[in-house]
Amino acid sequence: MNISFVGAGIGSLYAALLLTHKYPSLHVTIYEKESRVGGRLNYVEFENGARVDEGPTIVLLPGKLKSQLQEAGFPERELELLEVDPLYRLRYEDGTTFYKYRDIERQAAEIDRLFNEGAGFKKYMAQKREEYRLGFDAFLDRGYKSKTDLFEPKLLMLLMRLKAYETAHENMKRFFKDERLRVAYSLQTLYIGGNPYDTPSLYGLIPYREQEEGIWYVKGGYFSLATKIEQELKRRGVTFKLNANVERVRVVEGRADAVVVDGVVHPYDAVVVNGDFPLMERLIDGIKPKSYEPSSGTLLLYFTVNGDIDLPVHQFDLPTDFAGSMRTIFEDGKLSKYPAMYTFNPSLIDDSLAPTGTSVLYVLVPVPRKLERKDFETSGAIEHLIGRIERMVPDFRDRVLEMKVRTPMDAERFGLFEGGSFGIAPKLAQSAAFKPQARPYAQIDRLYAVGASVHPCGGVPIVMIGSQLLVKRMEEEMGALYHDDTRSVSSM
Repeated sequence: MNISFVGAGIGSLYAALLLTHKYPSLHVTIYEKESRVGGRLNYVEFENGARVDEGPTIVLLPGKLKSQLQEAGFPERELELLEVDPLYRLRYEDGTTFYKYRDIERQAAEIDRLFNEGAGFKKYMAQKREEYRLGFDAFLDRGYKSKTDLFEPKLLMLLMRLKAYETAHENMKRFFKDERLRVAYSLQTLYIGGNPYDTPSLYGLIPYREQEEGIWYVKGGYFSLATKIEQELKRRGVTFKLNANVERVRVVEGRADAVVVDGVVHPYDAVVVNGDFPLMERLIDGIKPKSYEPSSGTLLLYFTVNGDIDLPVHQFDLPTDFAGSMRTIFEDGKLSKYPAMYTFNPSLIDDSLAPTGTSVLYVLVPVPRKLERKDFETSGAIEHLIGRIERMVPDFRDRVLEMKVRTPMDAERFGLFEGGSFGIAPKLAQSAAFKPQARPYAQIDRLYAVGASVHPCGGVPIVMIGSQLLVKRMEEEMGALYHDDTRSVSSM
């Protein structure tokens, strides 16, 4: 049987890894419009040969990631995870410095030292542990065949119990009195492009999992995971077509049966689209694209510098008026004068990324979409960020060897929906059963989808859960074909 994937993001790569492990006789072809695989899981390269992750940097759910790769027969020796502890440092504009630690007692002591709210933190951990236990199987680790699936009485009761009607920030008021703590345990919705003051509290389980399992780092950069999966797939006989722009997914008599590349029709038994789903819809015959709200944009600065950088691996530099900053970006569509700034300093734990005597640094701030580099230069936003870094790292500017910039419009040109960095926005009306599913259209057979804009959500291990749901759905609908090549296009 012949299966094609449109897009070589982690969703496609992992689904192909699962399928070829379970069904070695499958013929799999992956089309990718870029010159290398990975999608968001990619890297920036500098003139001196240094590299740094372009997109995702924080490895969450390490246990899940390991078990997922093991399930697909990926060699365990190929993945080296390094624990990052402290998880990260938070610096507030008022001068407060707060560390997050994986150890619960140590974290409670740190919170007591600064805020006298260690008891609230322990209450938070106990309640979120139970919510995660209930919510993972009910909402993350399952697919939906209809929107009405979500209206099962037990699921509605669970949604109420999990307080899905509250925002992530609002939910933190149940545990913490100090606004700085409420921010510290709700800002993580920004990882998936959501405003903490508007994103459902279900997504607020992210900081709980950080605390429970820790934050990890893939040795060699997160991007190296995509490269290693590509190499394993090639060993299994998977075909990669790079620099191949799929123009159309052909649908004949209610079935996806081919992809069209450069005017040439390539027939397949099934087609899987892996890209920002609102853009993928435009490729599919007979489909009128729906309206979706994109996630936030990001301004990314990448540096290679002489010497070491005196910053932790992960740090958040936060404004005093965090709520006002979020409102300016998400509601007013303007640049914040003092935005939340995330820095990633992987050279602190990985000397393979840059030549001896040099380091790399990654800087991210949430910004409105549809902005070009000139918008940030004329507004002084880039200079503002460099100035903030230099206040933490004296002489930083003088040590910079090269800087690269990625804007929301760069992201849109790359293929991210309306320049949003994280797929569609994590809104209640775009979550769970209301999000595109592994089989996105009941009326089209043999067409499937995976990716950050498809259920369950963005984030590498979560997209990989989507790949598992995809393979399960394909097995339910096409199981007999996996064992009978006489019924596939490969035998025609």
